[in-house]
Amino acid sequence: MKLRNRIAAVSAGVASAALLALSGQASAAFPDYAGCPSGVFYCIDIQSTSGSMDIKGFGVPLGDSLRIRGGLGQNTAGEIVFSPARGTNGFIAKPVQVPGGILGIDFWLPGNSVTATAQLAGSPSDIRLNPFTLDMSVPLKLALTNPIIGPGCQIGSNRSPVWVNLITGTTAPPAPNRPISGHLGRLSTPTPTSVILSDNLNVDNSFAIPGASGCGIGLGLINGAINLKLKLPSAAGNNALIVGNNVALAQP
Repeated sequence: MKLRNRIAAVSAGVASAALLALSGQASAAFPDYAGCPSGVFYCIDIQSTSGSMDIKGFGVPLGDSLRIRGGLGQNTAGEIVFSPARGTNGFIAKPVQVPGGILGIDFWLPGNSVTATAQLAGSPSDIRLNPFTLDMSVPLKLALTNPIIGPGCQIGSNRSPVWVNLITGTTAPPAPNRPISGHLGRLSTPTPTSVILSDNLNVDNSFAIPGASGCGIGLGLINGAINLKLKLPSAAGNNALIVGNNVALAQP
C-alpha cells in the first residue's frame, strides 16, 4: 500500500477510535508546517519537549532544543524518504548549556561556560523517519562553543558522525548498558487530514561517540582536555539518548 493510503488509514483509525485533544502539551508554535516541500504526501513536524544525552555518566539536558521539519514521500523503490523544509536541512537545534562548563564545576567562571548544539552530520536524505512507529535514524555531530576552545570544536563530524537510531520500542544495547524502552504517546486528529501524537518517548543507548576535533582555536590544541572531561571516544554500550517529543503529520 502506498504511503499516502497507509497514513490515511492510520488517520481514519485514530478518528474512529477516540476523540482526543492535545491538552495544551505543545507550544503555540507547534505544529509548524512552514516550508513544507512540494511533491510530498505528508508534511511533518517533530518537536522535542524533554530529554538528555548521557556520555559515560556525563549528562547534558536537551529540553525543547531539537526539531525536525519537512515532508515524507516515496522514492521509486517504494521507500519512505524525508525532504527538508524549504530553507533548512530539516534538522533544527538550539544551543544547550553543558553542566559544569569545561572545568567540571557548577558555578560561573569567566571562560568556563560551554554550550552544545546538535547538528546534522550529513545530508537531509540521511534522515530516516517511520511515520507509523515514529522510529528515527539521524547522523549527528555536537558543536561546542566557548571563548577558550574557539570555533570549530565538535564531537563527531560528517566523516565520523554519531549515528543515533531513536526508537519507541525497547533497545538491545551492548554491555554495560541495559535495555531501555520508549513509547508512543497520545493520538489526536485536529483536522480530517492531520494527526498529532503527543508525549512520545524515543530512546537509543547503542551508539558510539568519537573523540573531539578542532578544539582550541580550530587547531585541536585542547582536544585531549575535552576527551578527558567527556571520556571520549566512548564505545557503544556506554551512552544514551532519550528524547520526549510531539509529532505532527498533515497532508500538504
